[in-house]
Amino acid sequence: MRVTAIDQVELTGTLTELSVTWVGAPARRGLPVSFNQGNHLRAQRSGRGAWLAGRVRLPAAHPDPSRVAGAVARVLREHDALRASFTVSVVPTQDVFDATQVQVRPRVVGRVWHGFVESLLTQRCRAGDVPGIFFGILDDTVICAFDHAHADAITIDLVLRRLCEYYIDPTTPRRPTLSFADRCLIDAAEASSPSRCLDADSTRLMQVWHDFFTLTEGAVPAFPLCLGTGRAPQRTVIVALLTQSECAELLSDLSFATILSALAAAVADVGGPERLATLIPIHTRGSRTSGWHSTAGWLVSNAPVVVNAGDPTSATTWLRHASELAGLPLDHVLAQCRPHLPTEDVFMVSYLDYRKFGPALPGGQHISAVTSTDTAQFWFTRSEGGLELRVRHPARPVADGVIAGLLTALHRRLRQPRPLALPAP
Repeated sequence: MRVTAIDQVELTGTLTELSVTWVGAPARRGLPVSFNQGNHLRAQRSGRGAWLAGRVRLPAAHPDPSRVAGAVARVLREHDALRASFTVSVVPTQDVFDATQVQVRPRVVGRVWHGFVESLLTQRCRAGDVPGIFFGILDDTVICAFDHAHADAITIDLVLRRLCEYYIDPTTPRRPTLSFADRCLIDAAEASSPSRCLDADSTRLMQVWHDFFTLTEGAVPAFPLCLGTGRAPQRTVIVALLTQSECAELLSDLSFATILSALAAAVADVGGPERLATLIPIHTRGSRTSGWHSTAGWLVSNAPVVVNAGDPTSATTWLRHASELAGLPLDHVLAQCRPHLPTEDVFMVSYLDYRKFGPALPGGQHISAVTSTDTAQFWFTRSEGGLELRVRHPARPVADGVIAGLLTALHRRLRQPRPLALPAP
């Protein structure tokens, strides 16, 4: 999977839209949304919406639109997160259509250019609209796109895989999944429970957050290098960092810890601090035996990390808490710790190993919208091709220079010999 953005790909070709409509009124109304969905929907009220898309090549030069429509309908029937509509308000909610209410019909659009496709995705994928999603055939590829409230990165991979499977063999058995809407109900009940974080384990995990915010002087950490002031249009930078053979040689089994320590060292090399504090996204689907493992939706929490430059062990110390912290409601964390936010967007570092999800998708791309930002965000991805990085930062000369210098230092740091990072006791 190539993690990219709409300004880094070319979506020109012959387009057939798989037009999605819902028949009747939603079967379930007024359901709560997840913490991340709520933040996204409130941001959309001020015009800062965003969508996610994916693209995969089908095993036919001219895919059969009816067959693709059937695959799309199956995916939508199986995942209620993709059948949701949202109220964009101070207290967002979601309504969910039943699996029997979906209709998917091919609509020939014809020859289109990239700008048209980008505008179409932006028009279709708005959380306040119904359905807020898009499917289409572009030449020999199928595209899926969702307002971010419907999906996270793993959802994009999951949907592309199912579309390929169901197109190749419409009799492919369904994988059992649990309902995302039910998960939102469970999480909302836990978040609203006054006693949810009073047990010994929750108290211990909350102390990890308190320790983190003590180190950051009570702030959600900002990117530690100067990128200029205020929001600006987004710049996307995508770089190949290591080949597959270099990954095998240079990355330990604790890949993310090694990457974080190299990033911290690179930040220090270009004038930043010797210690890097950031947030990392943690997916909350659980293990392969979890009923949520194959559920579409926005199943992500956050965990704190503080890493010393060039020291993977320091990152490992924080990462060992990450999966446990994912179960701690962020509403409770914010209420107890009350951190201040120096930028509107959050400085974060993500790592996702797509090899865990199955064989490489032919021509697989994760495509994000391009909006605006006031900080830097980093997405490291591992695939059969090696290690890549996508960076999102403000498009202004000072930021361009800082990020270019940082990436040069990161290339160098990743290739330095280092001792194997051992798990913390």
